This record gives sequence, C-alpha cells and structure tokens, in this order.
Amino acid sequence: MKSGTIWLVDLSNAKGHEQRGMRPAIIVGVANGLILVVPLTSSMSSARFSHTYTITPDVHNGLDTDSVALVFQIVALDRERFQHRIGAISEHQRLAIVALIRDLLDLD
Repeated sequence: MKSGTIWLVDLSNAKGHEQRGMRPAIIVGVANGLILVVPLTSSMSSARFSHTYTITPDVHNGLDTDSVALVFQIVALDRERFQHRIGAISEHQRLAIVALIRDLLDLD
C-alpha cells in the first residue's frame, strides 16, 4: 500500500461527526501494521471546512464524482478495513495534502 493511492475502505464503526460507511480514502502513510488515510466525501459542501482538498475525477484516481479530501479527519486503520485499490492521486495532489497535514499538526 503506497502513499497517494486511493482505496475503498470500511469506516462502518464511526461515531459522531466521523466519516462512516464504505468510502474512498487516500493513503498518506504506513506504520506498525496500520495505514494512515484521509477519507473522501462526495459532499462538496465539506470543502468549506479548513484542511480539505478538492479532487476532480480522472482516469488515474478512479473516482466517479468530485470529492473532498477531509484532511482534518486523518485516521489510522487496520488492513482488514481495505476492500480494493481504486486509483491514485497525482504527485502534486499528494504534496498538497501532505502540506495540509503538516499545517493541521502545526509541524512547520
């Protein structure tokens, strides 16, 4: 599982305002048997929140609708939650998301 790839993941046990259900997510890291992901939503109104990034479908990412990467909802998941690979974002998009993660975690 490589950073920048998009997988369909199972977030069915979410609580409150967390993203839930089967949804695409971008892998941003792998460590100690867990995979860090940024969940995606097709609800474009979510782009109004800070630490989000809009992605348009293309032949490389495999998405079928405009989506918002919810960087502020970054989460570590077990491999069992991953269904299948959908596609991958561009290097430019990956670096933009990494920059948002750095800002979110105040790492600059």
